[in-house]
Amino acid sequence: MKTFLTHIILLCGVLLAISCGEDRTYEYEQKTQHNSWIHKMMLEHYLWADSIADYEPSWKSFFAKPADFLSELAKQSKHDDKWSYVEIDTLGEDAHKRGYFNHVESYGIDFTLMTDPTGQTTRQMLRVMTVYPGSPADRAGLLRNDFICSFNGNKFSNNNVSKLEKGVARTLEVRHIAENEEDYSLYWKDTVTVSLGHSEYVEDVAFPVSRIVSVNDNLVGYLMCTRLTEGPIEGHVDSHSHYQQSLDAIMAQMKAVGVNEMVLDLRLCNYGTIDMAKRLASYVVSPDALGTTFAQTFWNEVHSNQNKSYPYDTSVGNLGLSRIYILTGQYTQGAAEWLIHALQHSMGEENVILVGSETKGQNVMTSWVWHDFFVTLYPVVAYVADGAGDYEYGSIVPTIELDESAYVELYDYGEPDEILLNTAIRHMLGLIGQDGSGTGKNSDKTSEEEGVE
Repeated sequence: MKTFLTHIILLCGVLLAISCGEDRTYEYEQKTQHNSWIHKMMLEHYLWADSIADYEPSWKSFFAKPADFLSELAKQSKHDDKWSYVEIDTLGEDAHKRGYFNHVESYGIDFTLMTDPTGQTTRQMLRVMTVYPGSPADRAGLLRNDFICSFNGNKFSNNNVSKLEKGVARTLEVRHIAENEEDYSLYWKDTVTVSLGHSEYVEDVAFPVSRIVSVNDNLVGYLMCTRLTEGPIEGHVDSHSHYQQSLDAIMAQMKAVGVNEMVLDLRLCNYGTIDMAKRLASYVVSPDALGTTFAQTFWNEVHSNQNKSYPYDTSVGNLGLSRIYILTGQYTQGAAEWLIHALQHSMGEENVILVGSETKGQNVMTSWVWHDFFVTLYPVVAYVADGAGDYEYGSIVPTIELDESAYVELYDYGEPDEILLNTAIRHMLGLIGQDGSGTGKNSDKTSEEEGVE
């Protein structure tokens, strides 16, 4: 009934235009077709469709941008929906941005804006947190923990920091920091000039770093994951297109050498599928959980026939672990959180040790439901629960909370001295308590005496 009234209102607007002497029916249909279609799809597929069923958008709303119209509908659900989104073919937006990095067009770096850490000036500069493989920044030789002090001779401020998100070629002034061993004061050890090419599409490498570290009598596997999907983003085929095969090959190597501890680095993992999350979890879950349920999904009443249980995959080469370490960060969300929540149920929270910062809190999945009028809609369609059916979880708080940006050195991902990995290793060795004691800013290295190779 409400939808019928909406169309009546729109029709009246059209008739009014006609009565003024000009038939603009086609023009009005063209301008409202995207949002009319979004409204229809949300009423059918949205997880909380019942909460928007009685909401009637104003006729003006149907002329808004599709993203704004979707946001208006989502707000009516009163479920703090931050996850539904819409893509328009002609705009090239990125729904999976990470800070200052986006896939559609960027230099391939993420960074933080900060004041000169040496205290010598009040100058603003950018601290490089991540350099994405194969990106313009990677080709230019930029590294994690570089400090970019200027571009084309211009100093940074809140007003121009976006100039390092995307754009034309830049000339960068880059400095490297060092710490005085006597008084722990900071100083700049060198300054170099870096030529950065223009921005471009930058694809994720799903598993950019994997290695095996020897810690005393243990072999520790380390795997960084940026996305939990089976294949490439549609329309962008690269040499890293078969992500499931990559995962299988990495885990086969881990199993072949007999790793008995595992660290999953999910701090950059902010999207993926439940099937790929299940596959990764099936490798690392304790053997006694095999054959049980990894996760369950719960859809709205109209689509409750799609409710599904996902058992752990017994066909993969389970590593036989009794516990798992997971590194988290400000971008950890979605499939990464489903995996963490599921493992906490299957293995016990005491055996799933999280190191890093609080996750985003996405306990729902979005799904591509249709494509029309150059618009693709990704509404929230289902809760993702653990094996017991619990989906009442939000942001996941780590066992040991650490802010990596508070440390002087940011070693490369996968290096034993990198602070989050180092903390996990120290916990394995019993050098850190469950409360994280022993992770002071000056204890961010694992010494050779502790047996790390």
